[in-house]
Amino acid sequence: MIAPARDADRGQRLLNELHQARADAVGGSLDLADLSSVRAFCATLEEPIDVLVNNAGVITPRRRESAEGSELMLGTNFLGPFALTNLLASRVRGRIVVVASNAHRSGHVDAADPHFRYRRWTTAAAYAQSKLCDMLWARALQRRLGSGGPDVDVQLAHPGWAFTNIQNVTGVRVLDRAVSAVCSVFAQPAATGALPVLTAATADLPVLSFIGPDGFRQLRGRPERQRPSDLALDNDAAEAVWQLGVRETGTDVP
Repeated sequence: MIAPARDADRGQRLLNELHQARADAVGGSLDLADLSSVRAFCATLEEPIDVLVNNAGVITPRRRESAEGSELMLGTNFLGPFALTNLLASRVRGRIVVVASNAHRSGHVDAADPHFRYRRWTTAAAYAQSKLCDMLWARALQRRLGSGGPDVDVQLAHPGWAFTNIQNVTGVRVLDRAVSAVCSVFAQPAATGALPVLTAATADLPVLSFIGPDGFRQLRGRPERQRPSDLALDNDAAEAVWQLGVRETGTDVP
């Protein structure tokens, strides 16, 4: 298992936990908001990859930019994983998992202004756009890998409302504590939120299955197959998002 991380300390803690569980794991430095970091990380990998899970993501309370000047949520949640997957695609021999969100259902991709340089930025709009991009990118990727029994298949998952530190986005300790207190009551544990991702990574599934919790409003519960939004199933929109990724990252899959 290879578990790259942006934060070296948190990455090391994860490796320690994996080693205690007797997992064969190694770490690495990877910042998805910096395409030079993505390229450097990919250059260090030589062995084949059985399953590639694109799990990292970010939410920001104000508009920020990546190292390349992309809107940070688009850069981290879509463009970085897009480039990573394209650069590693030839080494993947089993499955690629893209972790999206039900927020994609309210998403709109503005190809003319994907970075909100001219239109009004909000956390909800930028996050939903990035996650709709993930849904459509996965669809375009599967078309490129092949349809009719491909060697590598693409799957999608979302964790519902999982209690992780992703909700601590205000930067104000008191507010973050208040948000965490609320989330701890209503959200499901992070380990339960990981089950849809694990199912997408390991279960026998039709290509492009979308796995999420089966409970109220798909926020909690056990993993099940779910239907994406109509827009997330649009092949033309998927191709447009793919071309956006190619233009922004300079990477592609033959």
